[in-house]
Amino acid sequence: MAERQFGVGLYSPKVAARVARISYQHFQAWAKAGLLHAAKIPVGRKSESIYTYHDLLLIRLIARLKAQDIRPKNIKTALDTISLMSGGDHDAWLRATIYVTDGVVVAILPEKPEWNPIAVSRGPQKMAVVFFPELIAELKEELVPRAKFPYIDLNPAVLGGAPVIKGTRVSVKAVLSVLEAGEDPTKAYPDITWDEVGNAQEYDRFLQVA
Repeated sequence: MAERQFGVGLYSPKVAARVARISYQHFQAWAKAGLLHAAKIPVGRKSESIYTYHDLLLIRLIARLKAQDIRPKNIKTALDTISLMSGGDHDAWLRATIYVTDGVVVAILPEKPEWNPIAVSRGPQKMAVVFFPELIAELKEELVPRAKFPYIDLNPAVLGGAPVIKGTRVSVKAVLSVLEAGEDPTKAYPDITWDEVGNAQEYDRFLQVA
């Protein structure tokens, strides 16, 4: 039955494995290890596992983490920690920025700015405390020198770390897009000023030179 759902958002294990470009054996191993959370549908007197499009994305993520030599046990710890930090939401990883550093899976969660970044494969540990206490501040100062750009800010918890007008969620890119369209950014975004717009233009030139 689930086999016939192909293309409408519900996939049988074999179809999900094929679409996700992994072997069925790997798929079964990951399911057995608790990395996947299938739903069940009745098929006669039995039930059959089905997977959603989000599940396929998760399988791709697992494959990429495996390619970085992250063990299945650590991948499960990472996914479980992201879910835990988001109140039990198994799809919370979709909102996270995930990367690997020194063999550790790291996540930045928009709903947990006070914890970002998190060493999720080692449980809920603050990366800034565990591994690089000054890295975020150093990188921010390098990317956005305060003396030159007092109106520009960069925060991993805001728009994924995109440069924004300080105190807002208005990105430098958005401001420049409005200008390029021949419109007034202060009307499109009433919370910003022309001084901030000018600083955004200067910052864009700074990035291009850098």
